[in-house]
Amino acid sequence: MEATRTLAAFAATLRFEDLPPEVVQKATLVLLDFVGNTFGGNVLAETKPLLAYVRALGGTPQATVLGQDFKTSLPTAAFAMGAVADAVEHQDGYRFGGFHPSHTLPTLVALAEHRRASGKELLTAVVAAYEVANRVGAAVHPAATRKGWFPMAAGFGAAAGAARLLRLDPRRTADAIGAAAFFTPLVFLEQIFGGFTIKIAFAGQLARAGVEAGLLAEAGLTGWDEVLESPRGFAALLVDHPNLEVLTAELGSRWTILDVHHKAYAACRHTHGAAQACQELAVAHQLDVRAIAEVEVRTYQVALDLVNRPTTAQSSGVLCTLSLPYVAAVALTDRTVGAAQYRPERICDPELQRLASRVRLVLDPELEALYPEYTATAVQVRMQDGRVYQRRIDIPLGDPRVDFPARILHEKFIASVGPSLGEWSARQALAALLGLEAVADWSTVVRILAGA
Repeated sequence: MEATRTLAAFAATLRFEDLPPEVVQKATLVLLDFVGNTFGGNVLAETKPLLAYVRALGGTPQATVLGQDFKTSLPTAAFAMGAVADAVEHQDGYRFGGFHPSHTLPTLVALAEHRRASGKELLTAVVAAYEVANRVGAAVHPAATRKGWFPMAAGFGAAAGAARLLRLDPRRTADAIGAAAFFTPLVFLEQIFGGFTIKIAFAGQLARAGVEAGLLAEAGLTGWDEVLESPRGFAALLVDHPNLEVLTAELGSRWTILDVHHKAYAACRHTHGAAQACQELAVAHQLDVRAIAEVEVRTYQVALDLVNRPTTAQSSGVLCTLSLPYVAAVALTDRTVGAAQYRPERICDPELQRLASRVRLVLDPELEALYPEYTATAVQVRMQDGRVYQRRIDIPLGDPRVDFPARILHEKFIASVGPSLGEWSARQALAALLGLEAVADWSTVVRILAGA
């Protein structure tokens, strides 16, 4: 099986004209969502020391760090954007792979600016990156998650997308994908979900890996062109029985990017069923959160393992984005879960923390049997006077299987970018991104995003 070389040939030869209209539209939306998140992540206190570190590194000013006022080297710009865009957990995801394919996008945005790629070239690279990353993720999910690994699939997708932007041939693209394994970090789930504030750096490392793999393949260095499918390669070493067939099945006819979900809530996807149920119950019944006695959340084992994280008034924003009790409490209290819910002054609210301490997670065998096809969650809110309110969410908002109008992503973009650029400039940037097919040079969009 020559999966790595097959994926490389697909990425290298993919043309914009090959993409169905719905795939182009989806690629536009995932890019739009990523750009917004690079601005939205600035709310989290933990991004400030990371950005100060990046700024101090200096470096050749090759690419803009979106949402900031400086340029740096290509790898470092990708690292910074990847980390900040991941900060408040508002990025997209691929449920069949258990990871975030948008971790490929800082690589492409940085390279597209430096190489002055057209909008069509960038969109084509986005699709190539997502198709490779999603298939690599699906080959090891959910077994890798259950073993405690975070699928590092985005590193390989970023390398493939970089190679497409750099116009590498199939052989050199295979070198780039193979080279990514030398740069992509090995990530444990407990590192991600432990609440450590360095967590945001892993997404930056994945993006940096894509840049370095692509540029070094362009320079002539070779990479392992069987890295994905070899018996001693990525998939086989990560899990006992990888699904290698999914790496190339229906490649070019079934577009996995269409299965990517967006986030209506700024939090880990495993909290979204609870967030939606709590928000809807709070609005429908005008709940007085001070009168809530207990919140029971019935869910599946992966959610129980990953997001059953207690918080305190001193907890970091990083931990709170990964805590189902905190997310449920803030959804009940604020009726929304966005970047603002992770400001230090919100986290330290004693009433909010009191409610979070009353959220209890329970394994539900029925919901466990539905995972990963459904990330189903059932919430029961019991009031102090004995009244009980219940809501079950099988498919959270943002999933392609439920209606999620593009205007919601447009509004999310304006809300994220507006505080930095002003609403008028944010809407100009939105229009430029929505019209990306007609853009001759991506760097012109970057200048709009920089406030020029």
